[in-house]
Amino acid sequence: MNDSDKALEHLKVIRGLMEKATVYRAVSVPTAIIGGLLALVASAAVYFLGEQFDTATTVAIWLGIAVLVNAIHHGLIWRTAQTEGEPYLSSGLRMALKALLPPMFVGGVLGLALAYGPAADLVATTLVWITFYGLALMATSGFSPRSLRVLGLAFTLTGSLLLAVHWAGGAQSASSISPQRMAAILMAMTFGLFHLLYAGYTRSQQRDSALEA
Repeated sequence: MNDSDKALEHLKVIRGLMEKATVYRAVSVPTAIIGGLLALVASAAVYFLGEQFDTATTVAIWLGIAVLVNAIHHGLIWRTAQTEGEPYLSSGLRMALKALLPPMFVGGVLGLALAYGPAADLVATTLVWITFYGLALMATSGFSPRSLRVLGLAFTLTGSLLLAVHWAGGAQSASSISPQRMAAILMAMTFGLFHLLYAGYTRSQQRDSALEA
């Protein structure tokens, strides 16, 4: 397959993804609700019991939730593919994974390095994960719904700006909250609240579209 054939194939995949925007929203909304609620529950647990958790335990909680939500998300994708008689690992999913995996991998590695490095900066770990998760969502901007791109922008701006403040020393000097509690607040605000706001907005858009039809 030459370069022009590959370009045409990519265009077909992108067109198919854009045509199926409602399907991807339908899959992402329940994932966002489940992920948002789990993030809020975990944040509450870490906030009120954080003094009993070390950095390794706190990181393990967040990673466990990430694995669980990701499994649920791909389970929904598999069920949708089965319903429509399409392969699970479609060309669209492969393209999405190619866009998502690099920023997710880099953010994950940097976050773990910050958590387990000499400084053991749990707040910086949380903000790096928030930032790179947003970048991963924005990496799909060529074929994802606008609402998902806006969600990615919200994560990216929030994480990067607060990370800059934190590394400048402002966060540490302005607050006496423990790193575990600060990380819990940040996770609740982003992975919890942002996801639930996205789900609520997308649900309202779906209802409006159904009424217009």
